[in-house]
Amino acid sequence: MLVRDAAAGGLIRVNRTFAEHLRYSADELSAKPLLDWIEPGDRAALEQALERGEGTVVARHRSESGDWVEFDWRVKSLPTGAVVFGTLHQPGHDLSWHPRRRSLAGTGTMGDILASMALIIESERPGMKCSVLLVDDDGLRVSVGAGPSLPDRYNAKVQGLAIGPGVGSCGTAAFWNERVVVEDIQKDPLWADLKELAADAGVAACWSHPITSKDGEVLGAAALYDPSPRAPTQQELDGLQTAARMFGLAIERGRAEERESAMEQKLSQAAKLEALGVLAGGLAHDFNNVLAAIMGNAELAMKRSGEDSVAYPMLREITKATRSAADLCKQMLAFAGRAELSMETVECNALIEEFGSLLRVALSKKATLEYVLSDGPLFVEGDRTQLGQVMMNLITNAAEAIGDGAGAITATTDVKHYDAEELLWLQSGEQLPEGDYVRIRVSDSGEGMDAETQTKIFDPFFTTKFTGRGLGLAAVQGVVNRHRGGLGLQSAPGEGTTFTIVLPRAEASKPSKQESGPSSQEGGRRRVMVVDDEEQVRTVAGWILEDAGFEVVMASDGREAVQLFERLGGAVDCVLLDLCMPELDGEETLRALREIESDVRVVLTSGFTEDEMLRRIEGAGANAVLQKPTPMALLVDKINEAMR
Repeated sequence: MLVRDAAAGGLIRVNRTFAEHLRYSADELSAKPLLDWIEPGDRAALEQALERGEGTVVARHRSESGDWVEFDWRVKSLPTGAVVFGTLHQPGHDLSWHPRRRSLAGTGTMGDILASMALIIESERPGMKCSVLLVDDDGLRVSVGAGPSLPDRYNAKVQGLAIGPGVGSCGTAAFWNERVVVEDIQKDPLWADLKELAADAGVAACWSHPITSKDGEVLGAAALYDPSPRAPTQQELDGLQTAARMFGLAIERGRAEERESAMEQKLSQAAKLEALGVLAGGLAHDFNNVLAAIMGNAELAMKRSGEDSVAYPMLREITKATRSAADLCKQMLAFAGRAELSMETVECNALIEEFGSLLRVALSKKATLEYVLSDGPLFVEGDRTQLGQVMMNLITNAAEAIGDGAGAITATTDVKHYDAEELLWLQSGEQLPEGDYVRIRVSDSGEGMDAETQTKIFDPFFTTKFTGRGLGLAAVQGVVNRHRGGLGLQSAPGEGTTFTIVLPRAEASKPSKQESGPSSQEGGRRRVMVVDDEEQVRTVAGWILEDAGFEVVMASDGREAVQLFERLGGAVDCVLLDLCMPELDGEETLRALREIESDVRVVLTSGFTEDEMLRRIEGAGANAVLQKPTPMALLVDKINEAMR
């Protein structure tokens, strides 16, 4: 190494190896300004770095024989001027890993810390290289935690290497949790498949020591590489063991900080979703009131105009559009965690094949949809329709990620036991308990997503396409949360995307929920009170019921309804009662009506879902509940049902 400023006489330190390599003495090197020693074609880049007072440059330095020798130059600024630090250039060496550019105190990732530690170890052992390989969560492969002085191509080749009883030094050390010493890489069978890679990296001996946690879990392996075949000294082995222990402490601390950060992000995401959920629920409720007026008027107009009317097709299109808008509201309520669930025992493999087959026609001819399903059936408790929509949404997203090119979509199912720590990494409405979960994964071979996109992917209406088409993955997350499950995402640019859904495993014996059909009994001249603070909704409901043969009286809020009910002396056969109103809300009005007449028949209606309404009025005793907008025939049937 050499340290100096740019001027003549500016030499600060040159080690013996540097001087011998160039065959110049320290006095000779100091006699000229730095740039005089640099090959003319390389001077401009180094001069610019000196003017900026920072930067890294590869530039050739003259040797005594007249040859040009490549060096890595790092430039730092001091109050007295720019100072350079020169070392012999190593092809593929990433200068950004140097500790003078990345300090332990200033790093933001565990990889930076491990790299800085490795460089410190190398500084105590001139000529040697240090690396850290980390075992993945499944304990099957390694990833490069640090290898600052090894060529990029070497680290890239090692990335994802499977560990085993005889795979290199580190792979073997991690597999057996034992120290492994390889004195000559080219002759050792452990390196039979990797010796060319080692030769290319300029390493000939490798000594590896497993890295373990305080509890004895194997986290990876630390290695020292020597450029010549040789055996380590006892002092070197002791030093490697100490280094592995320190790496283990750093990894454990880094992972603890990552878990803490993940928990903070999870809480922040939960707060954001809660706020968005309240907003979505309120919007859906108000929008459903508007849709109720549109649908009711359109259906009445269709009935009275007849199918021969020129307006009939247009009215039919209005009702279809209203139902589509109502479906969007259901998506909003699903995102808000308020969507109605019709619970039954669902077999996941059959569900995936059924809903996946519906989408095959929409896939590109170059894209394939494959199933890797568990051998036996997998059961969960859930709403079959909503879970099916989740699968369709995920497969559709995967297809759009692939686009018109060739690619593969894979749907996988199995059972996995999750502990509390593993469940922290999933998006969920609440902390999930440890236990057995059905795991459903949908993977694609598309372009993948960067970290910024992943933070937004569950936001309502977010899309990576030119135009958005609804709540998308936000609704998926809402449905999964309602099913007491979790949702995970793994993606990286160029590596595709995998969505993982985990749902509590259920037994197969529980029978499905059976729904009875609505009554078809005719109305007669019985009296129905319609109570709703929305005039349009109140009016159209009255028209529908009058058209069905009922006598209708109306009230604009709960207080007026109670007063009118008292004046009529209880001569009301049924009350169609809105849940959300000023003054007295639906629940308070229902209780007041029960005090006047204990067996009054009440059908509760709201823009929220049925189970949400039932939770809010539990114990009050409504005879039926309806979600707006309600088709005309269903409204009449529910009123008839309530009066039986």
